[in-house]
Amino acid sequence: MTIRILLRRAMPICLAAFAFVGAAAEQIKVATPAKGLFELPIVIAMRNRYFTSEDLEIQKIQIQPAIAVRALISGEVHFNLDWEASVQAAASGVPIKVVTALVSRPMHVLVARPEIRSGRDLKGRTLGVDSFSSTTDYLSRVVARYLGVEPEKQISIVEIGNSADRLMALKAGDIHATAIDLAIAVKAQEEGFKPLLHIGDIIDIPMFGLSVTTANLSMHRERIKKFMRATLRGVRFINRNRSETVRIIQSYLKITPSQAGKSYDAAIRSFTENGLISDRSLSISVRRVRPELQFANDSLLTQVADWSVLREIMAERRKIPFWLKQYDP
Repeated sequence: MTIRILLRRAMPICLAAFAFVGAAAEQIKVATPAKGLFELPIVIAMRNRYFTSEDLEIQKIQIQPAIAVRALISGEVHFNLDWEASVQAAASGVPIKVVTALVSRPMHVLVARPEIRSGRDLKGRTLGVDSFSSTTDYLSRVVARYLGVEPEKQISIVEIGNSADRLMALKAGDIHATAIDLAIAVKAQEEGFKPLLHIGDIIDIPMFGLSVTTANLSMHRERIKKFMRATLRGVRFINRNRSETVRIIQSYLKITPSQAGKSYDAAIRSFTENGLISDRSLSISVRRVRPELQFANDSLLTQVADWSVLREIMAERRKIPFWLKQYDP
């Protein structure tokens, strides 16, 4: 029997084996509030096939934060990336928990029209936010006070909509400043607008992470661990591979190489190294969504977050020889 005949007979078996492997991949749906730099750990884990190595197939779905929480509870999605909505729901008794922090500080820049050169120039002007009581609104008020301007009294705050709408309003002169995503801020700067402040420099509050239902945490712990393990590989890749990450940012956000490089350099300090944050940072998040609380006690923090799977992954990684880690981030 010739080699060619043997190969021809073996091919259907090989194809069947590959089909079986493909069918074994578990379908995972991830809710994301928007397209942006904060998604990079997931995007890189998808592109580098880190999820595939864990037998997972990922579908990212853009959903408004409040709706994403409901989708998480109903089982329509398995993970939610929006931090604040998840913390707010968990602090209110909804059975979900944050299990990993991906972005530990804001990836926003307060951008102003060219005539605004300092915080003092904002007095009597208008600041645009997406919607009142949103994260952008909260951060905008924090940065205004930091710059010596009292919101509502010395500066008007108006609802405009998403980042693209706010940037258009800034160009038209309808508003004088707004807090926008780093990558958009880089593009705005090249168009002549002035970055007044990187908000992550003045406030240490988590912005994005992974949340799951307590039921899934109990019944599908191994699946959650696989997803988190692949995602954290994406985080390590970002921290260790600037040039390749810049290329991915450029491709994903459809920006120039220069803009991608500047976005990376500004964003890199916002990503966590291992997905863990301090109780202080978590407490700030809880007080942000529950302002009536003077402090967040240990029981409330435990109600909101569960770091047990993350600690298991960290313990497993400590056992990997140093020489092997450099080949497998």
